[in-house]
Amino acid sequence: MSIVPLLGIVPLFGIVVGAVFVGAGIWVMTVGQRLRRHGVRVPGVVVGLRRSRGGSRLYYPTLQFQTVQGSVVEAASDLGSNPPQVRPGQQVMVVYDPERPQRARLDGVGGRGVLLGVLFLTVGAIILVVPLVVAVSFWL
Repeated sequence: MSIVPLLGIVPLFGIVVGAVFVGAGIWVMTVGQRLRRHGVRVPGVVVGLRRSRGGSRLYYPTLQFQTVQGSVVEAASDLGSNPPQVRPGQQVMVVYDPERPQRARLDGVGGRGVLLGVLFLTVGAIILVVPLVVAVSFWL
C-alpha cells in the first residue's frame, strides 16, 4: 500500500476542517457585530442554563428580558461556555436584535462573540494553512 494517496487526503481533510472553523468564526462575529451596531441593550436575568448534547458540555444561558416595546422575551443564547459565564438568577445586561428579539446574547465582548469569533478564525486559519503548505511542498 502506498502512502501517496493518504498524503492527498490528509491535507484535504485539514482544509475542510479549517474552512468550517473559519466559517463558524465569521458567522459568530457577524451576528456579534450586528448586535453591537443595531442591538438594543436592556437589563435581564438568566433563567436557566441549557447543557449541550455530545462531548463538548457547553452551557448556554437562557435569558429573560423586556424589550423597549414592553414585551417580555425568553431567549436562549447561541453562545455557550464551559464553565458557564453566568448562573441562573443572575442579573445581566442583554443585547438583542430589535427585528428578532429571540436573537439575544449577553452584553459584553465575550457575550457578543467577538473573542470566540477571533478564536475560531485563528484556529481555522492555522488548520487551513498547515495542510496547504504540506500539500504544496509534497507536490513540488
